[in-house]
Amino acid sequence: MEPDTTDDFPRGASYDRDTPAVVVHHLGVTDPAVVAESRRWSTGRRGPAVGEEGMAGVDLSGFVTQALVVGAHAIGTAGGVQDTFDLERLVTDVGARTTESTQQAVSSTTEVMNRATEAMQKAASDARKAIGETGTAARKSFADTVEGAKKTLLAEVHRLVGGDDPELAARLTPLLERFGRELDTRVTAQTRELLTAAAKQFDPADPTSPMSKHTRELHKQQETLSATLARQHTELTGKVDELATAWKVATSAKDAAATTARVTPIKGIGYEDEVHEIMTQVALGLGDEYTATGSTTGALSRSKKGDGVLTIGGGDARVVLEMTDSAQNRPWNDYLDEAERNRGAAASLGLVRDPAHNDNSTVRPLTARRIVLAFDPATDDPAWLRTVVQLLRLAALAASARQDREEIHTADEKITEALGLLGKIDDIRRIAGTLRQNAGKIEQQSDDVRAALTRLLTQAQSALSVAAEAPSDAA
Repeated sequence: MEPDTTDDFPRGASYDRDTPAVVVHHLGVTDPAVVAESRRWSTGRRGPAVGEEGMAGVDLSGFVTQALVVGAHAIGTAGGVQDTFDLERLVTDVGARTTESTQQAVSSTTEVMNRATEAMQKAASDARKAIGETGTAARKSFADTVEGAKKTLLAEVHRLVGGDDPELAARLTPLLERFGRELDTRVTAQTRELLTAAAKQFDPADPTSPMSKHTRELHKQQETLSATLARQHTELTGKVDELATAWKVATSAKDAAATTARVTPIKGIGYEDEVHEIMTQVALGLGDEYTATGSTTGALSRSKKGDGVLTIGGGDARVVLEMTDSAQNRPWNDYLDEAERNRGAAASLGLVRDPAHNDNSTVRPLTARRIVLAFDPATDDPAWLRTVVQLLRLAALAASARQDREEIHTADEKITEALGLLGKIDDIRRIAGTLRQNAGKIEQQSDDVRAALTRLLTQAQSALSVAAEAPSDAA
């Protein structure tokens, strides 16, 4: 495929819409981890690392493809987790902001109503004060006016009818004074009643006043508004809670589906993880390399048989492991045969957690290079797994070497003898279960068998070492 030259310069990588596919044209990656890992792919599949000279002219297409696939899955997983965290934070923020906004609305409404009430009370107080001052001034002005009019009237009467003997004036004067006093009293009383009635209209304390009625109406509206806001807040909070619950249910369902897909009774991935961890340490002690392969296809089309592969010394000899945590009976010989062909292995080991899933046997050899072992990582000694792996490891080495050498025949004999001793493990376990008081004897037998196995395996290893060191044409 030709490089994408849509722009002035060719791109390092582009997207092919026809396939569809991601096409790498010319892209250099200098990350130390990527460079170091690439040196393990000189043969097109992962193996021992080689030096700079060994990488000259090597096709790294397989490595680039595998790295992109693994990286894309990792990025997708991280992105999904980030989206989950963002949604969770969004739901939390919505709830917090809803509560805060409702509280602010209620607080603001209450504050506005209080200010309005205070303003009305102040206006009413000012109005009453102004009315009182106006009434006082009006009464004083009216009294002064009446007094002045009375004096003017008396003076005019004296002038008209007084003379030297003002008898008529003397009789009229008391009448005029009494009329002035009565008029002043009546006007003062009527003015006081009028001003009092006017002041009462602005008194919030008087339940009959318009001001009091208006204040009560304001308080009623404020209470109605507060109740409405509280009800809407409760409804909104309920919706947010429903959203949060729905999100949690969806997340839980997604996690459960992922867990179900990842850990099933048939495949037993949880059991695999425990075994993978122990096998990694076993391989490290043997100087080999162990790889978990249960999620990738092998040499056979669409087959993922072979959950783990032990590559011996970085060579072509391999031991494949197939494991299950299921109680269902499995045709182990067929399973292990397919696993060997799928992973290019010369020997195979089947693993179950409980002897009941292995015809009530701890170790069940099927052939010289196929064994089914009941092994529980939580309770069993990893040394037993290591011993069986060592036996199959030597069997794989013997099968991968020349078959016509005397040393190979010697190794096969020792391996066969070791397989016979493996059967005593079940006898030891039965003795351990029925004769607890003879723990010392049981432990001694176990140590003897383990020592014998170690001796035989060492002899087989020595024979294989002699075969490997001898010239290839010695046969």
